[in-house]
Amino acid sequence: MTVNTPALCFRSKNILAPMVRVGTLPMRLLALDFGADIVYCEELIDIKMVQCKRVVNEVLETVDFVAPDERVVFRTCERERDCVVFQMVRNQEQLHF
Repeated sequence: MTVNTPALCFRSKNILAPMVRVGTLPMRLLALDFGADIVYCEELIDIKMVQCKRVVNEVLETVDFVAPDERVVFRTCERERDCVVFQMVRNQEQLHF
């Protein structure tokens, strides 16, 4: 599957830098409200994302990635489509496919 998305330009932009436990959707939307051009989500481990189920949340108008224990691991919405940086890292020791 090929997805064509515009590349983010970082020159002369207001950016919400990556921060632990602060890169949630409400904070990212608040930063956009206050003039951020680009916002970062929290760093997520790839194995957690592989285990998630993608769920469209019609009540909140979001797309949620939900872990097997029903915890929302990542949530996004249309409003941040072209300005969110999704950070994913790999823990080599935990991969046993």
